[in-house]
Amino acid sequence: MFPPRVLFALVLRNRQASSQIPTTGAKSIGCARFMNNLGEGQQLVQTDIDEEKGVATLTLNRPPANTLSLEMCEAISSALTGLHAKPEIQGLVLTSSNPAILSAGLELDELHNPDPDRLPKFWRSFQQVYIDLYGSRLSTIAAIQGHAPAAGCMLAMCCDYRIMAASEEGKGGRIGLNETLLGIAAPPWLGQLMVRTIGFRSAERALALGLLFGPEEALNAGLVDKVVPKGGVMEASQREAAKWASIPPQARVSSKLLARKEFIENIDREKDTKDFCSFLLNDTVQENLKEYLDNLKKRR
Repeated sequence: MFPPRVLFALVLRNRQASSQIPTTGAKSIGCARFMNNLGEGQQLVQTDIDEEKGVATLTLNRPPANTLSLEMCEAISSALTGLHAKPEIQGLVLTSSNPAILSAGLELDELHNPDPDRLPKFWRSFQQVYIDLYGSRLSTIAAIQGHAPAAGCMLAMCCDYRIMAASEEGKGGRIGLNETLLGIAAPPWLGQLMVRTIGFRSAERALALGLLFGPEEALNAGLVDKVVPKGGVMEASQREAAKWASIPPQARVSSKLLARKEFIENIDREKDTKDFCSFLLNDTVQENLKEYLDNLKKRR
């Protein structure tokens, strides 16, 4: 069974300084390095391009669980910006170097006893990932081979199409927005993304209870679009990306933005940042996070 700390979108680690890795070659685009997780030369985000199909693969690579720190968010946005500048690329598969999990969500060190100067920068970088991925001109396919809780679910919902690995012997990945279990409410724009994905009543219940869906449950709810055997997720995702990318881009992108542009433009980023920081710095919220952390330590 996957560690409970991942299902609750939390990973304990000490925050350390990060630095930029220079871009090298067409297959690696603007990524950063997080020193306590990655060895020399490794990148937070890896980008590979299939020039024949016009499809890129963006692989999240921040062990152990691809939690979203400020640096990770910046790396994702940087990679997307690089791909958007390549007109020959029309499709994108979003995946993880760890098949057990797409992303465990927001990095706990950004939330618990946060640096008040860093916190607004972190939240704006998280907003930017949503804007860049949800509004991408690319046909985006989420290849979910394992878990995708919290902000990991957000990454998947931002994509045009989601393919998830089926359960095997009763065990499978889980996906959903489970922030309420930590005493944290999803921001309005993320809650609305869930509503637009699975419908009002289903989203209302899922958000309130912090529900995590198994593959078949997620398929029935409309949270994912296809469930395939675990070993076939990447192949199915590449095939789907190529199919979407074959649609004339002007018509495809216009149709996509017709449905999404208004929601992106309506985000009041400064107000959202102020509201989030005020909420997170509330004593009760911090006490809830500390209590959960203490419980995690007792399980070790």
